[in-house]
Amino acid sequence: MPIRRKLEEAVPNLRVLIDEVIKDSKTQDSELTKSKIQPHLEQLQEINAYFDEKGKDLFDDLKETEDELLKNFNALEEKIDDSKYAILDLSRDASVDLDLTKRSIGDIFNKIQEVVSGFQGLPLKERKGSSKNNDSEGQAREISEKWSALKVEHRILEHSVLSRFQLSYDNIIDIDGKEHRIPGRNIKLCLLCFSVFPPKSVIKKRPLIYWWLGEGLITETEDGERIFGELIKKGLLIAKYKPYKNPVVDSCTMHSWNRLMLISVAKRAQFFDFDEDTGLPANHGTSSRRMCLVKQRYLDKQTPPNGEASRQDHNSSGRGASTEHRLLTLFNVNEQYVNISNFSWFSENKIEVLQLGRWQDSAKYHIEVEDEYFLKALGSKKHLKYLSLRGISRITEMPSSVRKLINLEILDLRACHNLEKLPSDISSLKKLTHLDISECHLLESMPKGLEKLTSLQVLKGFVVGTSKRGPCKLENLAELKRLRKLSIYIRNEAYMEELAKLKQFETLCILSITWGERGAQGPKEQSRKQSATSESSFRFPPNLKKLDLWCIPETDPAWLDPAGLQSLSKLYIRGGKLVSFKESPTGKKWGVQILRLKYLRAFDEKKPWRRNFPYLSYLEIVKKAEDEHRASSSRSPEQTN
Repeated sequence: MPIRRKLEEAVPNLRVLIDEVIKDSKTQDSELTKSKIQPHLEQLQEINAYFDEKGKDLFDDLKETEDELLKNFNALEEKIDDSKYAILDLSRDASVDLDLTKRSIGDIFNKIQEVVSGFQGLPLKERKGSSKNNDSEGQAREISEKWSALKVEHRILEHSVLSRFQLSYDNIIDIDGKEHRIPGRNIKLCLLCFSVFPPKSVIKKRPLIYWWLGEGLITETEDGERIFGELIKKGLLIAKYKPYKNPVVDSCTMHSWNRLMLISVAKRAQFFDFDEDTGLPANHGTSSRRMCLVKQRYLDKQTPPNGEASRQDHNSSGRGASTEHRLLTLFNVNEQYVNISNFSWFSENKIEVLQLGRWQDSAKYHIEVEDEYFLKALGSKKHLKYLSLRGISRITEMPSSVRKLINLEILDLRACHNLEKLPSDISSLKKLTHLDISECHLLESMPKGLEKLTSLQVLKGFVVGTSKRGPCKLENLAELKRLRKLSIYIRNEAYMEELAKLKQFETLCILSITWGERGAQGPKEQSRKQSATSESSFRFPPNLKKLDLWCIPETDPAWLDPAGLQSLSKLYIRGGKLVSFKESPTGKKWGVQILRLKYLRAFDEKKPWRRNFPYLSYLEIVKKAEDEHRASSSRSPEQTN
């Protein structure tokens, strides 16, 4: 059976096999056998001539269709391999029908020719002197050139592959959820959201799920997880795994071919407006309920920043009246300098999704606001459900007008590094389910009324112990009975006293704790604090399934005990002073299946700590940032029973 190989190896290996078949056929003596073999040999010689004509360079430019080509190459190799034995059988039995094999080979070879010819009209990339790590603008220009070529070569979008993609899209059906079904129509709309991302983008799962929640396509984050997995399963998305067999999938990419097909479907559905010259998202919204902010250099068009020309056309043509109160989503694709304060239509539309921050995970994608005045205007957006300012710099405070967003469900302020102040009271945001203020290092206290947000399910970046008179304490959050995910940041020395309150969080499933410099303590401070607070008073939430510890301040903490973490399946420890895992006084073993230990320079691997983790299926240990990962998959005898 043919095995998967690199594309550049497929053609030479195939030609070697063809030569073997031709050589074997020349050993036949019977004239009848020769007459039957001759059409088959002519077909193989034609395939050889085809590869001679095309040369090696063509296949270097077909990386984007590698998966489909390799599938056909493997099938072709298998059929030619079968014909090898059919020729031998023919010498023994003249009734063997070689025509059937010949037709199968011809069908598969025609598919290869179709895919190759579909890309012949596109400009080939200049490879000499090019960098392997092109920036996103270079990739955008490359795909723009291809789309310009498509205006002449329309046959690529009339290709049978588009029909197959359309068939895969049309055949998306409902997904059974734990408590309800996810309609196939909603899944299709979720897929169309991927059409706005630049080519070769690594797309994070979490911002997509927030987007879908904001538009009402899903009602629970678990639904988004299932949709994400289903689209990967169908081959419409490509899972982006973390290094070294890490089983966690939190991002994806799209095959360029699938992306082109998806844009074609999205244009016909008027899901987004696309620029006719480039095929990329347009920064105007005349026919769609969704609009993008797109860098002008990305579009390669001479228009003012933030689509000023588009707005003028929009208003002067009279088409603006048809879109009043219709704009549902405003999504920042790659505009670096955000300024929407002059958008006259902004105040006239009942926007529900406002994604102004970055959707990429890396901090290298820098976004700034020209001024903070537009934030004050947000108070009028009473229909807003999802607001993302993630990674935007020069925002120093969130104005009190944010309290008027009574329908807001998701507020993402992650990595707003200049943010110093939140509204003094946010108790009016009764529908808020997700609040992310992680990596906002200048925040020193949490706002009043946080404990009154009874719908809150996810809270990231809660700052602990910065002031004795802080308006909101960790223990106040125990009143939030729907809270299932919490990340906290310890900034002062009195961390043990605060962490003792965690045992009250009965519904919490995921917990992340980060100790800052003032939270880390030396041996004397540890001893003094532990004497003030008994070890037994520090217990983790009883139903915790994932625990993520950053910069752990103790060498062998007694509170890190499997007896109090019986439901835990994932344990991540990154940075800090941990030396090893102590034996539990109760003799309990860890039930953890995924264990990740990173940047623990003092950690002693030689100690017999692994015997306390009998159920591990994934282990990752990294001592230094420059070290290679050492990950292994294992299954214990207990798991196989």
